[in-house]
Amino acid sequence: MNELKGMDEEKRINIYLIIIEIVFIGIAIFSIFAYGDSLLLGSLEEFNNDDVKYIRSAWNLIDNNRLSYENIKESTVYIMPGLTFVLSFFMSIFGKINGIVAFKIFQAILQGASLYLLFLIGEKVFNSKVALIACFMDSLYLAEIYATNLVLMEVIFKFLLLLLIYISIYAIEKKSLKLYVLGGIVWATACLFRPTIAAYPLLILIMWIKNKYSFSEIVKYTIVVTTIFCIIMIPWWIRNYKTFDRVILFTKSAGNPFLQGTFVNYDQSKGCGVPYVKGTDPLENDKNEIKAGLQRLEIYGKKEPLKYIAWYTFGKTFYFWRAPFYWIANISYISVIIYHLVILYWALYGMIKYKDKSLNFKFLIMVVIYFNVIYLPYYTFERYSYPLMPLMILFAAYTVNDKRRKKLDYRVKSIDEK
Repeated sequence: MNELKGMDEEKRINIYLIIIEIVFIGIAIFSIFAYGDSLLLGSLEEFNNDDVKYIRSAWNLIDNNRLSYENIKESTVYIMPGLTFVLSFFMSIFGKINGIVAFKIFQAILQGASLYLLFLIGEKVFNSKVALIACFMDSLYLAEIYATNLVLMEVIFKFLLLLLIYISIYAIEKKSLKLYVLGGIVWATACLFRPTIAAYPLLILIMWIKNKYSFSEIVKYTIVVTTIFCIIMIPWWIRNYKTFDRVILFTKSAGNPFLQGTFVNYDQSKGCGVPYVKGTDPLENDKNEIKAGLQRLEIYGKKEPLKYIAWYTFGKTFYFWRAPFYWIANISYISVIIYHLVILYWALYGMIKYKDKSLNFKFLIMVVIYFNVIYLPYYTFERYSYPLMPLMILFAAYTVNDKRRKKLDYRVKSIDEK
């Protein structure tokens, strides 16, 4: 410990970061073997939840070369293919069961990589001390360990989002064609997991305008990124057109989440309230659900406009952030919720109080606002805010560091006065 104190600050911070990374990844991998299949949200016999449906989807892709979800006999466009492809990759190497374990270990490594990306982003936007504090706080956020054990896309998507943010910051600053190419690859890949990131370039456009990019530069980088996006997405578009005889850019799964989102506080006890006929196939059903949702908004939105305006702004935002993505009720649940709420409070405080509101700082806030807004038309809950928590923790880390610095300044001042 004395040797660490004798080192310069940069070396100490790097050593602390390495220790945090090693301990975190070690605990994450240990939890994978300690919990086994106990954290599956559904049953591998009944396939009654998202995680086990993704597992079955990967099995079916390996056995029958068909991307399915609800019904293994039917091709689907209800989900994006990213997670199924990744799962099937590990299963094809390690087997259908051991492949699940290998996938979780892969997620543990990605979580460690996400911690490092958080440090790099924090170092760029704030400083290395704030970045290190953020990594330490994030490693204590038990939802990160919990998510590692799940067979869902949250961990991969969070990593891709942080990587995209990091690349975006430097691409905008350096005007590097290589970075824009890399950013386009990461963005398109992220869309194969979560199409909600599809409008992310709007944030880049705002940053271009703020950084006074010329029109020719905007056109050049737009063409480059769009071309890369299309190259990566074209196989998905061709597959959808051949299978469903229509152009489907992402998924046709917005119907039910959209319809669910029209119920204030998600209270469906009084029924739909509008004529609604279940479709004969998933695509028709999706169309009918969207139609029913629009009818509900037209009828009840006119009857209670203030109630629905409040629901589609503050109400859904509350459900988006109200709790951590952590569903183990018997393991430190209350403490995890308290820590989650403290992070949000410190994050908001840091957003408001941070004096050097650089463009990069504002960009991080824009990313948070973007995802909050993009989910408002649909069913929102804590699972969707999980990928944003590292950014909130980064803002909170600034608050922690600021309070620590003020406390040290006060002590120095008190000593000087004496």
